[in-house]
Amino acid sequence: MPEHKKILMILLRNIGDVVLTTPATRVLKAHYPDVAIDFVANPAPAQILENNPNLNEIIPYPYKPDDILGAFRFSYDLFKRNYDISIDFLGTPATALMSLASRAEIRVGFNLRIRRLAYTHFDQNYKSGLYNALTKFTLLKPLGIEKEESRTEIFVTEEASTWVDRIFQDNGWNDRTVALSTCAMRDVRCWLPERYAEVANWLNSQGCRVLLTWGPGEREYVEKVHALMKDSAEISPPTTLMQLAALLQKCRMLVCNCSGTKHIAVAVGTPTMTIHGPSEPSVWTPSGDPKHAYVRAENIDCLGCGESDCDHLTCMKDVSSEMVIDAIQQMNVLS
Repeated sequence: MPEHKKILMILLRNIGDVVLTTPATRVLKAHYPDVAIDFVANPAPAQILENNPNLNEIIPYPYKPDDILGAFRFSYDLFKRNYDISIDFLGTPATALMSLASRAEIRVGFNLRIRRLAYTHFDQNYKSGLYNALTKFTLLKPLGIEKEESRTEIFVTEEASTWVDRIFQDNGWNDRTVALSTCAMRDVRCWLPERYAEVANWLNSQGCRVLLTWGPGEREYVEKVHALMKDSAEISPPTTLMQLAALLQKCRMLVCNCSGTKHIAVAVGTPTMTIHGPSEPSVWTPSGDPKHAYVRAENIDCLGCGESDCDHLTCMKDVSSEMVIDAIQQMNVLS
């Protein structure tokens, strides 16, 4: 095996996408134990890579997608680092430029028109419909890595854990605290607030403490859910992503839409119940793991369409609160 000293991983995407790359990061480090692995990510998801022992440096990409000058400036900084291997997990013009600028002898990416010129090797046997974490491994095949793993991971910092322990103690939250994440990056993935309120009321009747989590721009929507509830619930304080990971790690389970929060919960070992509509469960849910279940309304022609806009939202409206409650009971995680 040729001696390599530095590897660059590139993924400019959302929170969940970065979390779902952690299995590939772990396997890559096991294959090259003496190599320093750097990871380029957007500033927000870069937070959840903190404390990951498989990474040498996390490099935040601060520019907007349409900032061409910023992409060239950032790529020049990578040029000075002189990598041996680069792996582009996204394949946009900006990430292809970064890969090319890395000066790596081996540059792996997707076989896309024009952008393929930035790479020396391409993904092999990409398969759609698989759990997304497993699809990352098609980009490791050109490196001779055949092993595949689906377990995602976040290494919660001691500082975040201490903060959450204090929050739980100050508020009297216990091990029957259930988190609800009622928002998603795409509005079409959001279940109805009144249905979340009904599930929250049921959880309260089962002796659970309900905790509504939120992120930037989501507080107003969460307060709407809170106002619709008959019984009391807590609204979480503002959190960083690492604090959110620590918070979810302390909860009994998470009920949520298909979102980055769901993937954070999976990565810290917290059971999840996800309401799906336009997103495909097989792509975003670990296969065969009873700790992670989902609900969706079947027999809808456009189910799992993957669209970002919709004028009827039938797939979300047809999921009743009774369906979600029944599915939670079948998980048997509240007893």
